[in-house]
Parts: sequence; C-alpha cells; structure tokens
Amino acid sequence: MSNNEDIVIAYDGSENARHAIAVAAGQIGPRRAAVVHVWEPLASAGSRLAIYAPMGGATAQELAAEAERAQATADEGARLARDAGFDARAVAVRTDGPIAAGISDYARDHKPGLVVMGTRGLSGARSLILGSVSHYVAQHLSVPVLIVPPEQKDA
Repeated sequence: MSNNEDIVIAYDGSENARHAIAVAAGQIGPRRAAVVHVWEPLASAGSRLAIYAPMGGATAQELAAEAERAQATADEGARLARDAGFDARAVAVRTDGPIAAGISDYARDHKPGLVVMGTRGLSGARSLILGSVSHYVAQHLSVPVLIVPPEQKDA
C-alpha cells in the first residue's frame, strides 16, 4: 500500500475505536483517512427488532438530532486521527440496515486500500447473540481489514 492510498477507519466513539486509531497510526503511519461513523436511525433499528416494533416512526426533528450526533461522533474520530498523524476527514453515513453492512457498503463504494476497526471484545455466546461487526466487515470486503482487539489493561 502506498502512502497516498486512503484508508477507512470505522469509528463509533468507543474506547476500542480510539485504541484502533492509535494502533493503526503506529502500524501503518500517516496517510489520508476517512473516519467513518455509520449510524442507523433509532426508528429504523427498532423496526428490525420485534421488541421495539411499537415505537413508530421518528419525526424529522428526531432524525436531524440523530444526524447531528452522528456527525459529532465522526468529527471526534477525525480529530483523534489527525492528532495521531492521519490526514483525516470525518464522514457520517446513515444506513437503514445493520451498521456492519453500512461500513462494508461505504468501503466498497470508496475502494480504500485498508479498513481499520476495533472490536467490542465479545467472545463466545455474547458474540453469537449480538453478532460481530468486525467479522461481518472482514467477510464481506475484498480489501484488507485491520481488526484491532481491545487494549489490554495492566492490573
């Protein structure tokens, strides 16, 4: 990968996502990066989950507030990436499906040389029940995916 290729950094605002930015900076060095926060409107997520089905649709004002929060999360990630040495821009992407599919779709459309993402650190039954965003992304893209496990805290 040349130093001019864009990378996509999936960012959700979590400590694991912040750690993934730091690890990527140390492993691959400075380059252009799109820090992508994929968000799904609460009403859309609720319609896919039977437990939340009675919620109904979101108002335009609620959607605008969700979009604003999503952009703020993307902006935070881009700032952290710039602090780590990346030439980073923030991108908030709305999806009406699973977050993992939104990340994969963005990467397929923009053809980066690498996708970087953290994990939630789930294992075993919790991972099977909740699903793994990083596993989905790695399985559905033809570009390399750097999956960074959670930082190990010294006791």
